[in-house]
Amino acid sequence: MTIQIFGTVCIDKVRKIEEFPKALGTYTTVVEEQTFLGGEASNTFVCLNEWMDKGSEYVRLLSTPIVNDLNGKTIMNKLKQSTDKTSDKNVIYTKIEGNTSSPSSLLSSSSPSSPPSLKCNIEYTPIVDIYVCNTKERTMFGIGFEQIDRYMIECKEIKEKILNVDLQFGPNHWISLDVNYPSINKEIIKKAIVTNTNLFLMDQELDSAVNELSKENTSIEHTSKLIFQSSSDHFGNKNGSIEGFFKIMNQWFQKENGIFKKFLFILTDSKNGFGVGGTWNDSWIEPYWFTPSIIPPDKIIDSTGAGDAFRAGLIFSLIHKNQSLSDSLEFASAVGGLNCLSFGGCSSTPSLNSINQFLKSNNKNQMFL
Repeated sequence: MTIQIFGTVCIDKVRKIEEFPKALGTYTTVVEEQTFLGGEASNTFVCLNEWMDKGSEYVRLLSTPIVNDLNGKTIMNKLKQSTDKTSDKNVIYTKIEGNTSSPSSLLSSSSPSSPPSLKCNIEYTPIVDIYVCNTKERTMFGIGFEQIDRYMIECKEIKEKILNVDLQFGPNHWISLDVNYPSINKEIIKKAIVTNTNLFLMDQELDSAVNELSKENTSIEHTSKLIFQSSSDHFGNKNGSIEGFFKIMNQWFQKENGIFKKFLFILTDSKNGFGVGGTWNDSWIEPYWFTPSIIPPDKIIDSTGAGDAFRAGLIFSLIHKNQSLSDSLEFASAVGGLNCLSFGGCSSTPSLNSINQFLKSNNKNQMFL
């Protein structure tokens, strides 16, 4: 079995401010700035890499193409530093040359040690400016993501490489996607469903893929296992009532004639907890609310990457280690909270020891000792 994390690997420039401007055209001082490896896929993979045995090939990171510009080179260097425990086979990306003409041929595989290079007309590697204020919430400004998504669809060599070379499909494999590249994600989802591949999706719009498959008389009904993780940032009701979250979840389950009931659905609301329900191991779980063990507010530094770390915890415990859903949710919740104790989405990922200390201090089951 392989667990494949496909998606965003980028540069995060994190800037600390006291508060956001109260009016347009005013000034706010940046107290501190740091540059990190970022992106949902890398945040999740770096966590998993921290916990996996050295050289393990169960989990792979498949990045979207990286432009060979200054930011791209920074990403490649930081990626190598952050994943030094893993095999080169586990980190795959295609390096592309910016501001050039037509595509050249691609090699059949890639890794940080010898990535193939593709000529293209993409101007820059995606980058995100993240502003963290005194409430510890983050607001993000990104550039380059839509262009990369469009390129992965329009460049036949890249699309072919992603769908038929880099990613492995079938009932013994998992693919996890984030929301930033909807066009290529839709193609991956469609092939995953047709090939009975397990899916772990974050914030992804599903309606169009399901509708296109239904026209081809293909349904997600018999897909092996499906997990959908999202948050109040996407669905609304942030800091709202638990009843409001259950209403949102039940409405989502009823979409597309109820076919989304096939998913295990996790809808998070930051430190407040999350709703969980749907189907797992062929059993229906009525939506219920999970209240997390609290990280002291004065200890929280930056919530960037908390959801990505939560995803890593759930993948590691529920999928890789085959633990119970309840214990896995406790583990994932602890990981997401502890990831907020430092700046950046994956600059200082929680160790198994720190996770177990946190679980023990809150009278929860310790795991993976």
